[in-house]
Amino acid sequence: MTILPSHPASRRAAVLWLLVCAASLVVMLARLALHAVDRTALTSLVPMYWMSLPLGHAGVMAGIDIRTALYLAGTPTSILAEGLFLWLVLGVIGYGQWFLLLPLVVRKCQQLLHFVFNRDAAGKRPVS
Repeated sequence: MTILPSHPASRRAAVLWLLVCAASLVVMLARLALHAVDRTALTSLVPMYWMSLPLGHAGVMAGIDIRTALYLAGTPTSILAEGLFLWLVLGVIGYGQWFLLLPLVVRKCQQLLHFVFNRDAAGKRPVS
């Protein structure tokens, strides 16, 4: 399994995905520079959240659990650390689900359909 898809259209979509991720990181960091302690700086990650659904939601929930555990332990995280964590989780999970996991599932389904529906072709061969 390769990191970049082999089909040209999928490769273009993956490059576009990575460009959107990089742009959202730049926007988030610029907003953090303007609003140092304001949580609204993390709203620039909303497009990445929507692009990484459904598995990205689990990543966000894990981030909330980690943040809560750190807060209860007495070491609250900064907005920058939380933003970088969310950006990384949403980027990796979203890319993984759309460009690694989905093509794998599609290939396995195609193999299964080929196996199930082409079994009769082997039984109808003429006997020599």
